[in-house]
Amino acid sequence: MTEKVQINGKDLWIIIEPHERHITHDDPKEYFTASYHTKDPESHPGGIMLLTEEKTPLIFDSPVQALEYANEKLLGII
Repeated sequence: MTEKVQINGKDLWIIIEPHERHITHDDPKEYFTASYHTKDPESHPGGIMLLTEEKTPLIFDSPVQALEYANEKLLGII
């Protein structure tokens, strides 16, 4: 899922992608990661993944949670 947003007057694209994470063998739940791009990702691949302090991808329970976090985090970065 790609969401174009405007933060502090700048266009950004937030990409939410499924992420496989198996906490237990009985955990079929789907998780998500988020990255952002300062240029249209269709013509400029790559982006900046939102990471934990340990430099691993932040994992979210839903695309909505990932998008909300990314918007909030980017307000402080951009």
